[in-house]
Amino acid sequence: MAKRVAKKSSRPVRLSADRLRKGWPGPAGTRVRLATAADTDTVDALLDTAGVRLIPALRSSIEQGTAGAALLSGLDGTTKTFFEDFASRTAGHPMVNSMASVSLTLVATDGQDRPIGALSVTAPGTVIEQALDHGYSEARALTLSVAIGKVHGLAVAEEARSRGIASYLLKRAWQVYDQLDYFLLYGSFETDRDLGAFYKGCGYAVHAPGEGFLLERINLPFGIHAGPDQCVFTRWRSPR
Repeated sequence: MAKRVAKKSSRPVRLSADRLRKGWPGPAGTRVRLATAADTDTVDALLDTAGVRLIPALRSSIEQGTAGAALLSGLDGTTKTFFEDFASRTAGHPMVNSMASVSLTLVATDGQDRPIGALSVTAPGTVIEQALDHGYSEARALTLSVAIGKVHGLAVAEEARSRGIASYLLKRAWQVYDQLDYFLLYGSFETDRDLGAFYKGCGYAVHAPGEGFLLERINLPFGIHAGPDQCVFTRWRSPR
């Protein structure tokens, strides 16, 4: 009888909070891991090259060791665990703290554990503001933080570019949010930066300059707008 060969599972390996903290081997000898308090100055400097900085409340949360706390809880439990943890951080707490608990800051480090790449994904502040403008309560608007994430900033040191580091950072961030059943990650870039091909190669749809998109597929009566000098990129979760 011929020997049966076990097929490799097509299901992605589940992440854990510990794996996110320790990280993974990345391109060009890097390691991609969760950012820590010791990284914040370098992360700010890197993101500044892309025209943004860490959101102050998120930076404070990273330095206090509480950034992404709800995400980490969900990775070690279930999506239900994640929702419950986020809810506990919402009632009676400042909105910025709740938003920081679902924000993800990743770094790609060199052989001396120095960050040479950084990615900041945050709660969707613009979407939350629009929900409030449409009459949603603060608690209901904040629940959008467990469905949508915003790519706030992505940057790699000049000497380390063109090595696949930026795309690997995006890949790992998507893996985290997809495991927690997020519907959407989105962001934008200025048209003169010509990043359309990069984001398309990373699995994102890139909208034409100035073109926004509606959120009707998750039953929201509004959408994301873009200025004439901005391109929005989106990645929706595939149907389960």
